[in-house]
Amino acid sequence: MSEWQHGYEVIFMAPESRRHHGKPVIDAVAEHAKTLGIERMTRRTASEGTGADGRTHSAHFFELADRPIELLFVLDKTLTERLIDAVDQAGIDVFVLRREVNYAQLGGSR
Repeated sequence: MSEWQHGYEVIFMAPESRRHHGKPVIDAVAEHAKTLGIERMTRRTASEGTGADGRTHSAHFFELADRPIELLFVLDKTLTERLIDAVDQAGIDVFVLRREVNYAQLGGSR
């Protein structure tokens, strides 16, 4: 088994309709990650979420643009800080969650 590493799970969350300089916020975050050399990420689409303002964001039958989108990373401490700082410095309006995790790559693809 691989050795366990300590790091952070970082999840950025925003409605699909939210924009930063004309592009979806989550895409802007992903671009910042790539400029830092971060290639491994997971994008998840939720059916519904409620924002800090109490407004519900959801995927409707005729309109999918308001559905919540999450971009998830598992990173070491240095990359976590660099990514969060880069997104903050860019002024991207996005909610972020950071929590400590232990992780390892299992099997043959190392």
